[in-house]
Amino acid sequence: MIFRKLAQDSVIYGGADLVTKVLSFFSFPIIAAVLSPKEFGVLELIFTATALLGLVINCGLNSAVQRFYWDDNSSVKPNSKPIIVTSGLMAQIFFSGITIVAGFFVISLLVPLIDSRVWPISWIALVAAILVMVLSQWSQYILDVIRLHLKPWRFLTLALISRVLVVIAGVIAVLGFDLGIDGLLAAQASVLLLILPLALWMIRCDFQPTYFSWEWCIKLIRFGYPFIFAGIAYWLLSSMDRWMLASIATVEEVGIYSVAFRFASVVMFVSIAFGQAWSPVAMKVRIDNPENYRSIYGDVLLILLFIMLIVGGGIALFSGEIISLVMPDEYLSSALPLAILCFGVILQSTLQVTAIGISIEKKTYLFARLSWVVAGVNFIGNWLLIPSYGAVGAAWATVISYIVLTASYLYCTQKIHPLILQWRNIAILCCLGVLVAIFSVVFVSSRFDLGLFLVKLAFAILCLFSGWRLLPLGSFKGV
Repeated sequence: MIFRKLAQDSVIYGGADLVTKVLSFFSFPIIAAVLSPKEFGVLELIFTATALLGLVINCGLNSAVQRFYWDDNSSVKPNSKPIIVTSGLMAQIFFSGITIVAGFFVISLLVPLIDSRVWPISWIALVAAILVMVLSQWSQYILDVIRLHLKPWRFLTLALISRVLVVIAGVIAVLGFDLGIDGLLAAQASVLLLILPLALWMIRCDFQPTYFSWEWCIKLIRFGYPFIFAGIAYWLLSSMDRWMLASIATVEEVGIYSVAFRFASVVMFVSIAFGQAWSPVAMKVRIDNPENYRSIYGDVLLILLFIMLIVGGGIALFSGEIISLVMPDEYLSSALPLAILCFGVILQSTLQVTAIGISIEKKTYLFARLSWVVAGVNFIGNWLLIPSYGAVGAAWATVISYIVLTASYLYCTQKIHPLILQWRNIAILCCLGVLVAIFSVVFVSSRFDLGLFLVKLAFAILCLFSGWRLLPLGSFKGV
């Protein structure tokens, strides 16, 4: 049963992220006790800069390999899988080489200009940061290939080994040897380099350098390069609200919004776990079920929306109670932005299905175009709403942006590769979601009130049973 498989794999993939996030959370105060605020600021700037370089190195190759790996076109035969994987990784290595050479050239120019009193780093940190970024891209590519093998436990093993050891190595370098940022980044780069042979061994059936194909390399790059521009747009979309809050409103509003966003990331965690399970399965479903895969995609969208409404709607309904129980009183105003942001994340999760037609038809340039349009919508929304509503306005701008984005993706999908959707059930489920959103915003509470809590709980249970009746669970039998 496909839904059971997706649920099981989502738990496994999500487990890897959960362990990593918990470990990172508890290691943060340890590192913070050693590094100064200035060092943290420099480290954050380094990670931000290398994240953008990572988009260029990746070049959408991970998505391209996932698109073609299970393709049933005559040009893709069973023995083409090693050619696809090998060509994609070799292309990424080529882009990495260019980045490393360019990075070292820039470093040679920057090192004489670095003032140790302002920048508490040396050339070691800059070199190590580039290596960490490159090796992380390779590691993620290999993990995505393992997901294509439908081996979630192997994915979990490699993900935990690499991510846990990277965190531990950084803590030891900073705390045990007092090596600062230089040591932290150098230790992380060393761990990723040592683990690389094990990672390559895990995909040895698909990675064989003699199978490299220029034809496939060009094909994968053509499919993937628009993801560079889409990634930059998403980066702007995710960071623009904070910058505009700081410039238009106050830094305090940034703090209120950031706390709300941290709690909303719980909903994002569920979305990411599902996406890691869904992306390698989606194309295989199309190959294995050529007659009804379009209706399967539509049913998955309905079930995904229902599950995300349970998680996100639940946190939104009780946002006030959660904030009041966990955070100090000065953060109570984060409750309303949290309730709103939850629905932004719910909408964001649906992109994994609403965009699938664009991917199947290889029209990835639409991702870049639509992402930049939505980045503009987000800018306008923040510009109009933040002056009057602060963090709440930024949260509404995020929701509006994702409404436009998922609607645009679905429109394009239905135009070029239509899915069979149960529009009536989707519309009813969306109406339930709107009711939950209204209830969450109107009855947000800054204090725990037992009577209001029970009313919300009864409302949540009513919506849960109403939505459950809409689900097409029987259609997955035999898939």
